[in-house]
Amino acid sequence: MNLQKTRSYLRQNFIFYLVGALVVLGIKYYYSQADCDSLLWILAPTAYWVEILSGIPFTYISGTGYVNHSLRLLIAPTCSGVRFMTITSAMLIFSFVHIVASPKKTPVPNTLLRTVRGLGWIAASTAFSWFFTVFVNGLRIITAICLPLYLERAGLMEGSLTSDRLHTMIGVVVYFIALLTLYRLAAYLIQRRNSLIWPPVFWYFFMTVGLPFLNRAYLNGTAEFTEYTVLIICCLALILLPYCLVLLLHNQSRSKK
Repeated sequence: MNLQKTRSYLRQNFIFYLVGALVVLGIKYYYSQADCDSLLWILAPTAYWVEILSGIPFTYISGTGYVNHSLRLLIAPTCSGVRFMTITSAMLIFSFVHIVASPKKTPVPNTLLRTVRGLGWIAASTAFSWFFTVFVNGLRIITAICLPLYLERAGLMEGSLTSDRLHTMIGVVVYFIALLTLYRLAAYLIQRRNSLIWPPVFWYFFMTVGLPFLNRAYLNGTAEFTEYTVLIICCLALILLPYCLVLLLHNQSRSKK
């Protein structure tokens, strides 16, 4: 893409990227300032979904979250999944808004139609990200409840595999697999072809490690931040290596036909 085409591309899509950035940053800022009661729009459906999946009842306590006292379980604001919603929104918006606004298989729409399509996609991406987050976060919470119990019975919760590390690993694996699956599905439905995998990798890593690093979160605990980063990198590698291998073999088999 030469300089002239780049300028034209940015001029056509600048408004979409600006609105998308405002939406993503707005969600992040709201989450940083919100208390438990302000997050009921995502905590309540998440707790209800967990109840459906597990049969475990939860009671809401204002300022604390959804609690099950007998099992000592708590769905707190930190478990709301708002950060994953932010990642999902950013990925959907910045990866596809320019394609939705100007589909290749249709004549170039006028400015008003492009604007409606682009802003409509941003709104739809944000709304869907809420629904997708509730669905995936419920699965993550169930996994975080059941898997440690199984590993403890098997005698595997010893040594370096602490409960905090396992909790982080479960979150990374569940969230990233869901993000990668969503991206591949959206790319197929919108572009009607297979697409690269770097967008979900970039957005997940940037939001979970890049932004905290830029905000100097590591100053609050360099060792903890380093361990957290290494865990994320290792989990992503364990997911991406077999995924890329299967994808490579699939593409080779298709090329031979």
